Amino acid sequence: MKKINTLIGVFLILNTLMLTKAQSPGGIAGAQLWYKGDAGIATAGSNVIGWSNSASTFYNLAQQGAGTTLPTSSQINFNPSVRFDGIDDRLATGSAIPQTVTTTASAPYTTSQYVVYRKLGSVMNPLYNHSDGSGGTWNVGSNSNGEMLVTNRKIITTAPALNETRLQSLNGTSNAATTYLNGSAISSTFINSTDTAGSARFWVGGEGTSINKFTNADIAEIVIYNTTQTAGRPQIESYLSLKYGITKSGNYVASNGTTNYWNAATNAGYLNNIAGIGKDDGSALYQKQSMSVNSGQQILIGLTGMANTNASNSGALTNQQFLVAGDNGLAKTPSVAINGIPGVNYRFGSVWKVQNTGSVGTVRVMWPQGLTNLKLVQNNSDPTFTTGNTATDMSANTQTINGVVYNYSDVSLADGQYFTLAAQIYAPGGVVNNLQVWNKADFGTNTTTESGPVTSWTNSAASGGQLQALSGFINHSASATYMNMGSNFNPAVRMVAGAGLGMLNAFSATATSSGTGGTFYSVSKAGAGGSPTVGYNVQMNVSAAPLNLSVISPYNFAEMGPYISNATTAGLFTWNTSIDRIIANLLNPSTNNILGWAYTTGVASTYPYKINGKSDIPASYTPPLFTGRNFHLNTDTDGGLERGGFDYQETIGYERQITSAEQNRIESYLAIKYGITLGTFTSPVDYTATNGTNVWSTAANSYQTNVIGIARDDIEGLHQRISKSQDLIADIITISTNNDFTSANKSTNHTDIVNDKFYFITGNNGAATTYNTQNMMNRIWKVQSTGFAQNLYIKTSDAQATHLIFADDAAMTTNVVNIPLTSGATPGIQIPNGKFFTFAKFSFCTKDPNTSPADTITKIGITIQTKQSGWPENIPNGAVALESKTKGFVITRTQSSLIANPVEGMLIYDTISKCMKLYNGTSWHCVVRSCN
Repeated sequence: MKKINTLIGVFLILNTLMLTKAQSPGGIAGAQLWYKGDAGIATAGSNVIGWSNSASTFYNLAQQGAGTTLPTSSQINFNPSVRFDGIDDRLATGSAIPQTVTTTASAPYTTSQYVVYRKLGSVMNPLYNHSDGSGGTWNVGSNSNGEMLVTNRKIITTAPALNETRLQSLNGTSNAATTYLNGSAISSTFINSTDTAGSARFWVGGEGTSINKFTNADIAEIVIYNTTQTAGRPQIESYLSLKYGITKSGNYVASNGTTNYWNAATNAGYLNNIAGIGKDDGSALYQKQSMSVNSGQQILIGLTGMANTNASNSGALTNQQFLVAGDNGLAKTPSVAINGIPGVNYRFGSVWKVQNTGSVGTVRVMWPQGLTNLKLVQNNSDPTFTTGNTATDMSANTQTINGVVYNYSDVSLADGQYFTLAAQIYAPGGVVNNLQVWNKADFGTNTTTESGPVTSWTNSAASGGQLQALSGFINHSASATYMNMGSNFNPAVRMVAGAGLGMLNAFSATATSSGTGGTFYSVSKAGAGGSPTVGYNVQMNVSAAPLNLSVISPYNFAEMGPYISNATTAGLFTWNTSIDRIIANLLNPSTNNILGWAYTTGVASTYPYKINGKSDIPASYTPPLFTGRNFHLNTDTDGGLERGGFDYQETIGYERQITSAEQNRIESYLAIKYGITLGTFTSPVDYTATNGTNVWSTAANSYQTNVIGIARDDIEGLHQRISKSQDLIADIITISTNNDFTSANKSTNHTDIVNDKFYFITGNNGAATTYNTQNMMNRIWKVQSTGFAQNLYIKTSDAQATHLIFADDAAMTTNVVNIPLTSGATPGIQIPNGKFFTFAKFSFCTKDPNTSPADTITKIGITIQTKQSGWPENIPNGAVALESKTKGFVITRTQSSLIANPVEGMLIYDTISKCMKLYNGTSWHCVVRSCN
């Protein structure tokens, strides 16, 4: 029996060793402690009450005291973790465990430790430790500030940012050890002298019983060896990195030690945001879906059975199958032009490279919904995607994962293949790169109810986000409201003084660095329905100010806006007061204005102000660095009172200085949309389409007053169906795509413009609206029409005009076309490119002239005089003769517009047009005696 018991014992030991070798972190046997969030968790209700050691049946953790440790609802790469609240949560072994579990028994003390966690709280506290729990000596341990410890000696990695997920590790002895962060060696410098705690409890989530020594973090996995793992460390870190979406340095190696499923040298240039799927039985790894845990939006790749958790994904892999992708680190927004793929115009700057090991088949590639015509673009050999592309639609497919709606496509990704995403992108002037802020009142407001409160305003830039209402912001308690009819038939958001909106993290993480460029535009009108506020009026701001600033704080860098002297005079300023142009008369704040600013922080230059296409150059100055990444509109972000009221129609912000050509395209877009003339009569400005086509030329420099247009340019979302000049001195014409001259531009009452890149632009010569001796108006308009023309309608407010006339020349002598007006408006007409037009007040005869009339007698006469011999017979060609020396014949005096039911032949004297008018069955016309 003794022999049998001995054999059974040997069998159990061997079996345990075999199991340990079969499933161990990275396939590296010998782990003494292995706590992982996807195994061994015991719960009671919503609380974690136990966490089993996956390395053996010993050293399991249990809940301590009244702490209520919770399973986190915020997973790490779709895998569970355990959340510790930083107040009283902790888990610990039930009794002391030997020092030899975490280190060797004698010096130099060896260990190899690994922890994956997400830092939540700002205070540094223990993640785990092997100690008596009272704040004394630790055998091993780790802190949430990046420290790792062995026998009381600590080595620092780097301090994590809030919400950063990382793999923190230490390998070595108490004499010589190195800390690693995500696989990269960080430091070998010890602090403190060697000391040991001997047998002690192992604590997770806090130091133990010490007051205020609890960590606020999500801990996903802890692995501890009592030996060094210099050779095995890459495999252990590969296992943890792939599982939790952590980008580690170097190769990713499977548990067999030979399968290199992500080769850093082969994939050089694509070592950012690495994530992938794989099955490795030796590590108990079965990752079915993955997304890099790095900050910013990341690609999501997985088997086609995507779910809210990795464990719930219904897809399947076989052992040693892996598919991993890394990107080139460029922007994950559409920022690079791409050709040859219908329905898209820009691809992401980010390009991913794939390593497919073991022939992984169909996978699902996902990106958050929001981009138009989103497509996955694959290429076997060309990472520039110039030729050889295969495009797969993603926009038609949606799936919700953890509350986020994704577009996706199911494809096969070959080993060594490149892929990116492409979409149809809209941007002002077609200028896409580095567009961070684009809020336009005709899209994205939470309400379109007249005077309704605007509490959110979606950013139309590909970077996403939204302007949000301020809450408890000092001196900013008013609300923004919606206006359906602002300038040029387009809506606006009205912000009285004290109303403001803010967008958090609108700019990149590097926006606070020196050398950050920027360009801003606003389209606005001061006063918000009342008188403009005199003084500094902050419009736009980049700073660290939150949405709820409660006390005055120095967050006011990067303020931009007008300085208003009075209702008709204003200058401009930026946040460096030494170069304010506040005493210059640069604009009339009571009219709509396109205002622009440009800068590069930390670099001295003469950065121009832009006012309706004109440039004002101040003295050279050095813009200070930003204090943060947040964007505010109409907000004095230090909490002061330098804020006024404005009706905002559009705001634009780039994180770079755009070129002069790009400025012109953006300003052209804004000018056409909002009916604002660029430049001046003496200093005209070209208008340019998104493709660089000149759509209004300064060659027409005698016709630079009241420039307006009807236009459609899809890449910038321009579809202006109705337009009237909004300049200080208004024009007398309105142009529309149909006979509706009052409805809002977005109204379905208007006919759509059929073709992209159609522009009909016109401006006048600035002359008076009086008439010359030929009864033609002195004011003349010139037309520049681009693209496939369609019928347009033109209405004048001049009551005398009876015709619109267009011709090849301004004198109206060559190829003249007369268009009769009805109620001041033309029917649908097409005025060709290069033509001139004006209005005329023509009189109309009642019938065609008789060129050879035969004399006939007038048979009827009415007179108050003495009857003369032969009268009225001596009046030739008459029907009825009326005669008086002292009396006048009065016909009905009224306005033609007041006749409710005119009939053909009706005659009146029109008191407005100052003429006799005849109704010919369709319209009223002034009459003359004959057309001879």
